[in-house]
Amino acid sequence: MLIVMLTSNLLMATVLWFAFAGRFRDGLAKWTTSLGVQALAWLMFAGRGHFSDLISITAANGLLALAWSLQFAAVIEFRRRPLPHWLLWAPTAATFVLFMLLLDHFQLRLIVSSGLFSAANVLLAAVLLRIPSHPNLRAHQLLAGCYLFVALALIARGIGAWLEPGAFSTTLTPNFLHSVLYLGSYALIVAGSLAFLLMHKERSDEETTRLATTDPLTGVFNRRTFIELAEQEFARARRTDTALSLMMLDLDHFKRVNDTYGHLVGDQVLVSFTNLLRDCVRRGDLVVRYGGEEFCVLLPATPLAAATALAERIRNATTSIPPTSLPFRITTSIGLTTYAGGEHTVLGDLLARADEALYRAKDEGRDRVIALSLIDRGTAEQGALPLENTG
Repeated sequence: MLIVMLTSNLLMATVLWFAFAGRFRDGLAKWTTSLGVQALAWLMFAGRGHFSDLISITAANGLLALAWSLQFAAVIEFRRRPLPHWLLWAPTAATFVLFMLLLDHFQLRLIVSSGLFSAANVLLAAVLLRIPSHPNLRAHQLLAGCYLFVALALIARGIGAWLEPGAFSTTLTPNFLHSVLYLGSYALIVAGSLAFLLMHKERSDEETTRLATTDPLTGVFNRRTFIELAEQEFARARRTDTALSLMMLDLDHFKRVNDTYGHLVGDQVLVSFTNLLRDCVRRGDLVVRYGGEEFCVLLPATPLAAATALAERIRNATTSIPPTSLPFRITTSIGLTTYAGGEHTVLGDLLARADEALYRAKDEGRDRVIALSLIDRGTAEQGALPLENTG
């Protein structure tokens, strides 16, 4: 079994090295190194009787502690958290000293090592389970399960060594608990490494989806995704006969900011304005960067009066967004409309009417809100009536 685990460690480490060398990130380098360290530890264990106890016991367990530290560090790096430098070497040094002290006390060493390494595996599983869960992201749970299985096997071996010391004359004594422990260790090597790779694949898929659906600068939905989600909200509003408001916003004279202060300052203004929108809207409202300095906000179950009040709040708050060093105010023009029922109305009508209201706000001097009603063209007169003009 030790030879199988040693071979599996080397094969898995070699595959990872050839597949990701030069592209290691988010803990993959440390995970690959841990597999090589584990292989060396299994070699020392298998050489019991051929190597001195200092190598086959003390150094071997120290290397197992180092492998655990590397895997712990890999998980921390995967979570993109800061990693204390002492974490790699402190557990290794402590384990080496502990096994030096217990070198002549086999039963106590077996019990202590079982408790020590089981606690380490439980700790690593707990860190993994703290990763936010998602219906489509479950690989970290599989990896945590591998660690918990090995932890339970270690606890069972420690209890067995305490209750029946004769059945555990060496760490390689053939018995049921040792078989379960080494089988679990083998599963951790193979299934654990595959689970760690799946964690990276899940993150890569998630990032690809995010890049395809959101604006890279502001982090809100892009235009294509917004249209898809807006169609769903529009269908829901029609089905439930509830109001649905659409707001279109445009930063006034934004080209002047880019031309005078550069695109970096312009990007700061866009990000600040996006944060303002997020702070003002509700959780279920949809915010999108529609293009350039133009944004849209879709407000489910919101009548025109409430949407107009929200638009005024956003307009008033826009003048205070950073950077405050600009010699002129940042203002916004807002056009909005509301779907309030009608079988023949489509989302395109809502977008066109809000866009019309926005351009009217700009034509009338900017820094104002124009709200226009949306009339169902299938049952009422063609066109729409202006409801509100504030500024």
